[in-house]
Amino acid sequence: MSLNHFHTGRQTPIIAGPDSLKQLPELRCRLGASRYMVISDQGLAATGLVDALVDDLAVDAEVDTFLAPAGEPSVTSADAAAAAVRALTGRPLVIGLGGGTALDIAKLVAALAESPGDMENYLLAMTPWAGRVPAVMVPTTSGTGSEVTRTSILTDTQGRKLWAWGDELLPDAVLLDPALTRDLPAPLTATTGLDAFVHALEATTGQGRHAFIEAPALQAIRQVGETLPIAVATPHDLEARQRMQEAACLAGQAIDNGGTGIAHNIGHALGSCYHLPHGVAVTLALEASLAWSVTGNEARFTPAAHALKAGCKAQDLPRLFRELADQADFNQALAPFTELTLNAEALASTMQKEENAPMARNAARRPTDDDWQWLAEATVTVFARRVAELATQNSEVSA
Repeated sequence: MSLNHFHTGRQTPIIAGPDSLKQLPELRCRLGASRYMVISDQGLAATGLVDALVDDLAVDAEVDTFLAPAGEPSVTSADAAAAAVRALTGRPLVIGLGGGTALDIAKLVAALAESPGDMENYLLAMTPWAGRVPAVMVPTTSGTGSEVTRTSILTDTQGRKLWAWGDELLPDAVLLDPALTRDLPAPLTATTGLDAFVHALEATTGQGRHAFIEAPALQAIRQVGETLPIAVATPHDLEARQRMQEAACLAGQAIDNGGTGIAHNIGHALGSCYHLPHGVAVTLALEASLAWSVTGNEARFTPAAHALKAGCKAQDLPRLFRELADQADFNQALAPFTELTLNAEALASTMQKEENAPMARNAARRPTDDDWQWLAEATVTVFARRVAELATQNSEVSA
């Protein structure tokens, strides 16, 4: 193994376990905030979880809320939330409560509150952030890892899936309460868990990998493989839920230092072209691309294969990942998209755009020439096959 140079980002303190939310008043005081701003989304608010948190926090200090619309985070939502925070009197503690949408917006808002201009100025790291207000992230899904990364993903007014980055996006603390995830629908449990797996695998096999990436990534792979099927089948198993939260967080720490790869390149292109949810998109993309990525790079993938199933080799990974997705009943997550038709040419073109280039450059195997079209066609094929499998599964159930 050759010598290399690397540095790791600052690690966010993590407070884990049931009733972790009770730490928020102490965190508010310690971080010098005088009030709360809870940022969540309309879907989570409908469950009553946002109101319950607001009622608890209101005993301690004044609370305001911002609810993002359903779907992926957007530039418009980030600007609207930032305007709400800037209008407050006093220094707020921004609390991101929810899945990737709420967390990404909350991280951006904490930085926008202390930085001039609109969100558009900070896309693709075009402008440095000027600072941020205190922020705490509280994930209610187990997959994105956004709670511990310096990156936020969002769509612009043209529908492109873009990113923002900076040390200012890293929160002051993360609260992992497994009880917050136990009512997550099975398809969302599956896709967020598979998203965590993709994060871990791409970080530990990418161009920037090193020992401080491999350690959390391989443990995340191990825990997802052992726990995701249990979390899907037994939603109120809090031990399984906490282990999935831990796995997502570990995978988030891995990608914060190591980045992502070709499955995220394809996944972001799917998001831009067809607005597929991120977990769905990267799962399809990894299944389509994994055998291609492993070829010629077996040594990179062997530790991940062994972490997923002891004694397995790199060449086993494509099959093992398909089996994991099947065990998590991933096909059910495709139910809203059965009428969707993917176009390989459009997908390949979007994969090669500037906003998706960093993921391709960091991949274990970098696409060249005809690889783009081949990978796009493979993704279209995987999507069509899984949609057909879903139709068969549903017809067997109805029969």
